[in-house]
Amino acid sequence: MKNKDSLRDLSVFGLLLAIGVAGRWAQPDWNFTPLAAVTVIGGYYFRSLLAAVLLPVGILAVSDLILPAHNSVAVQISVHVMMLVPLLLGRMAQHSQGWQRVSLGVLGGVLPATAFFVVTNFVHWASTGMYEKSLTGLTVCYVAGLPFYRAMLAGDVFYLAVLVTCLTIATARTPQRVRVRA
Repeated sequence: MKNKDSLRDLSVFGLLLAIGVAGRWAQPDWNFTPLAAVTVIGGYYFRSLLAAVLLPVGILAVSDLILPAHNSVAVQISVHVMMLVPLLLGRMAQHSQGWQRVSLGVLGGVLPATAFFVVTNFVHWASTGMYEKSLTGLTVCYVAGLPFYRAMLAGDVFYLAVLVTCLTIATARTPQRVRVRA
C-alpha cells in the first residue's frame, strides 16, 4: 500500500511540476500562470513538507532556465520567497474543514497575487534604478505593475478553481451514479 501511495504522490508531483513549468513558459509576459495555484495544491496535497516546498522551488528553477532573468537578485529572491504565501495557505487548508476551508480557498485565489504584487513591486522599486526613490516613484512602480497583478490574480483564481475541481474528482472515494431521465 505504501509503494502505491508513493507512486501516486510522485505522479502527482510530476504532473503539478509539469503544469507549473508549462504554464510559466506559455505566458510569462502576461503573468497568467498556474504557479501560485499549483503551490496551494501542493501545500494541501502533500503530507511531506519537503515535497510541498520542492514543488514551487522546482517549478521556478526549471522555468527560470528559459525565462528572461530578473533585473536584480533582490527581485528574484522576493519572487521565490513570495511562493511561501500560497504554500502556507495550502498547508493551513490541510487541517481545516467546512467554511474555514472555503475561506482558505478564496484566500488562496486572492492573497498570493496581492502579496506578490505588493512585495515584489516594492523590492523592484527599492533595488533597481528604474524608478525615482520617492513616493511618486513608488506609486509609478505600483501603477506600472497593475496589468501584471490583474493577470496574476485572474490566473490564480482560474487555475486554483480548475485544480481544486480536478483534485476533488481524482480523490473522490465513491463514484457517483448518474441517472439519465428519458
